Amino acid sequence: MGSIRYETAYASALLVEELRVTGMLGRMLHNGVDIVLFETPRGERVSAHLIDSGLPLYEIRKTLTANAEAEIYTLYLLWADMMLPAHGQRYQVDDWMEALYTLYGGSIYAYEIIEGEPFLFPVHFRGAGLVREAEFGTAAQFRNLTCRRVQTYLAGLHGEWWVADLGGAGGFEHDAALLTAVQAELAEHYAALGLPPDADRSTIKKAYRLLARRYHPDLNRDDAAHDQMQRINAAYARLIEALGDD
Repeated sequence: MGSIRYETAYASALLVEELRVTGMLGRMLHNGVDIVLFETPRGERVSAHLIDSGLPLYEIRKTLTANAEAEIYTLYLLWADMMLPAHGQRYQVDDWMEALYTLYGGSIYAYEIIEGEPFLFPVHFRGAGLVREAEFGTAAQFRNLTCRRVQTYLAGLHGEWWVADLGGAGGFEHDAALLTAVQAELAEHYAALGLPPDADRSTIKKAYRLLARRYHPDLNRDDAAHDQMQRINAAYARLIEALGDD
C-alpha cells in the first residue's frame, strides 16, 4: 500500500506542476494528493481525482453528482498499471470504464511511474461497442484544459455532468496547405511521438522516454516493435536537431 500511495503522490505532484507550467493553475484550493481542487485562470473550479484502486460506476456517479451540484468540474486520472488494459490490448470494457471514456470523448487519462519518473497521458479506446483496443498516448495536454458539460445516456450514468477535459481523444492534425515543407516534415515527427507541433524540448524528451520503454525490442516482442522504435528514434533525433542547442 505504501508503494501505491507513493506513486500516486508522485503523479499528483506532477499534475500540479504541469498545471502551473502551462498557466492553467489560477489558484490552489485544496491538495489532498489523490484529490486536487484548483481554480483555473478563468475562475472555473476543477476537482482532479487520482485513482489507484477499484472504481465502481455508482462511485463515479456520486462524485459527478456532488461536484456538479457544487459547480465543480471533474477530471479523473487512473493509475494505468492497476486500472487500465495494456497498450494494444483488445478488451471488453467494464461499465465504469465505458462511463469515463464517454465523458472524455473516447479517452481516459492515466498516470504511470517508469523507473521512478511519473508520466501523465491519455489512453484512447479505439473501436465501437464494448470491445475496444487500448492505445496509450504520450503526454496529456494541460494547456488544452477545457471545462464543459457533457450529456450521457448510459445505463447507470444518465444526465448532464460537469467535466474537465484535456482534449486527449483527438489527434494532432494539421493543414498541409498552410505549412512549409519543413513545418510539414516536423509536424509528422511530432505526430510520431504523439505530440502537438508546439511541444517543447522537455515534453519531447519525456514522450521519447515513454515510447522507448514501450517499443524497445528488448522489452516488446511484437514483430512491429523494431520498426516502430526506428521511427521513434528518427523522429526524436530530427526534432532535437531542429530545436538546436539548449
